[in-house]
Amino acid sequence: MKKFIIITVVLFFGISSNAYSDKYTLVIEPTFPADQGKQVYEPLRQWLNKKTGHQFEIIIDNNYYFYWRNANGTRMPDFTFDAPHIAAFRAKKKNYKFVAATMEKLSYHLISLDEPAEGQTVQDFMVGKKIVMLPNPSLASVYFTKWFTDLFAAPKKDVTALSWQEAVEIVFDGSAQAAIVPNWMFDLYPNFASLIESKKIPGSTFMASPNVPQEAINSFQEALISLQSDEAAFDVLVELNTDGFVKPNETDYDDAIKLVPGVF
Repeated sequence: MKKFIIITVVLFFGISSNAYSDKYTLVIEPTFPADQGKQVYEPLRQWLNKKTGHQFEIIIDNNYYFYWRNANGTRMPDFTFDAPHIAAFRAKKKNYKFVAATMEKLSYHLISLDEPAEGQTVQDFMVGKKIVMLPNPSLASVYFTKWFTDLFAAPKKDVTALSWQEAVEIVFDGSAQAAIVPNWMFDLYPNFASLIESKKIPGSTFMASPNVPQEAINSFQEALISLQSDEAAFDVLVELNTDGFVKPNETDYDDAIKLVPGVF
């Protein structure tokens, strides 16, 4: 009889722990088309579910415009995986908490298969040429505006790319002469020349809503930081283009928010 009671209690608590797992939303910067992005981040979702005991729903907006509109609107997702300037905006304007950031700093490159002639400036070289990037306010679009300030001699801005990979492919097929992409994408293609590189800033950053319990935030953070020390997490890190995550230094984001158009 005693044995039966013990087994019953164990089963009860096992079922209860699953029954009380919470569901959380995770909005991710749309650097892939939505359907493709959900496939790319599926290993991450499974890892978070396994390590935290909670259930995560990944949400990817159809394009950067909707991503920014929702970030600047009333939507308050539980967690986000943001470009650093959007992460800084959420912290400043929505009281989101910094959770984890990629180990690697982020910069953006203006890349091309061709280079300026000797003595020719990049600005002169790019006059009349097409540069492809993700739409505003992606950091690629932000840096385009910072780098090319002469409206009469500016290159043509092409925001048709739905991913960083597609931006590179558009240059390869000759539909554009250059692209603006993050450093990790540039590093994959040594045949490209970097014509301009931005200042380094914090990498992609996970944020938590002020409405999420601290205990859930802690388990989420621990799950992310544990990725680098677990061989089983290799596929997750590959998809996230990083060697691992660290706790962010909040002061590193002081300048990042200034890259959000219209905020300052």
